[in-house]
Amino acid sequence: MLYCSNRKRAISGWLKQNQIREFYSSLKLQKFLFFYEALSKVENDTSEFRALKGYANGPVFSDVYGDYTYQYDEFSSNVDSIYQMNPETINEDRAKFVGFLVKILSESELSEITHELNIWSTKEDDINRGVKQVPLREEDLNEDDSDLLRSLRNMYSIEYIDSVEVIQISGKSFIIKKTDIPKLTDEQKSVFITLANNQELENPVYISVSDDGVVLVD
Repeated sequence: MLYCSNRKRAISGWLKQNQIREFYSSLKLQKFLFFYEALSKVENDTSEFRALKGYANGPVFSDVYGDYTYQYDEFSSNVDSIYQMNPETINEDRAKFVGFLVKILSESELSEITHELNIWSTKEDDINRGVKQVPLREEDLNEDDSDLLRSLRNMYSIEYIDSVEVIQISGKSFIIKKTDIPKLTDEQKSVFITLANNQELENPVYISVSDDGVVLVD
């Protein structure tokens, strides 16, 4: 028996169908769900914050966490069927943006963003003291939170997201135009490994390929 709502299962199903690698990360699934719901509220759409709790790594929907952690096989199978039966319940552009966000940022970077939001930081003292299952209130998602979420949303248009590929290596995400992919040789691809090991290079990394085949960090 699963405890999370059909809405959460449908949203999770979108991630599994479109970005299976992120679905396999419990933390990234949680961040995907949280940012999707938070943006839904900011954009005056239907949203659901039931069972939202505060943990050290940020907001967690505890019912989804329980289903994912203790009933994974049933959860994984069920989210597929729920999404396929109700694909129209998902705002495709919003899901695509949030999916892009959780793909290009590391788990720690995603947690850092949620720590900036009032909905989490207002309970930070309790969380840091080790209080378990700290309830997070929808009403604490304030205007500053809304401004931050809108700012994130405006960073990447759907047209931009559709025009690029994300290559993930050793914890870094390399964003490159799809039109540049055919220009890459095997030798040039190996440059990504070297760049991924450069601790001073901020994530995500924006890459372009010049007309003469030189890999450029933008």
